Amino acid sequence: MEEFAWRFWWLIFPIMWFAFGIVGMALKHQRDRDTLELMKTYAEKGKDPAEIAKVFGDAPSGWDSRWERRWARRAWRYTPYGAWQRAIMAACVAGGFWFASYYIDWPWYGPGLSIVAVIMTVVAVGALISAIFASLFASRGSQV
Repeated sequence: MEEFAWRFWWLIFPIMWFAFGIVGMALKHQRDRDTLELMKTYAEKGKDPAEIAKVFGDAPSGWDSRWERRWARRAWRYTPYGAWQRAIMAACVAGGFWFASYYIDWPWYGPGLSIVAVIMTVVAVGALISAIFASLFASRGSQV
C-alpha cells in the first residue's frame, strides 16, 4: 500500500479537482434554488420577478447574455496580463521539473522527468513569446 501511495501521489490533484467541481456545482445549485425561492416570494407579493432577476444579475434574457457575462468574467485571460501570468506559470512549472529531474533520483521515473522538463521549457518559451507579442500589440484589436 505504501508503494502505491508513493507511485500514484499525483492522483490527489485530479481527485481534488473532481471534488471541488462537485462542491462548486452543489453550491451553485443551492444559490440558484434560494434565488428562485426569493423570486417566488416576491411574485406572491405582486412584484415582477423579471425586475428582481435584474437585481440579482440572473435575468433570463437568453444564451447570448449568459455568454457575454461569462466572457466579461474571463476577458482578463486574453489581455497582456493574462499572457504574462501564463508565461510565468509555465516557466515555474518547467523550473520545477528541471529541479526534480536533476536533484531527485527516483528509479521508477527514469528519464521521464527530463523529457517533461524539456517539453515544459518549450511551452514556457512559447508562452513568453506570446506574452511579449501581447504586450507589444495590446492596442491593436483589443476589445477588452
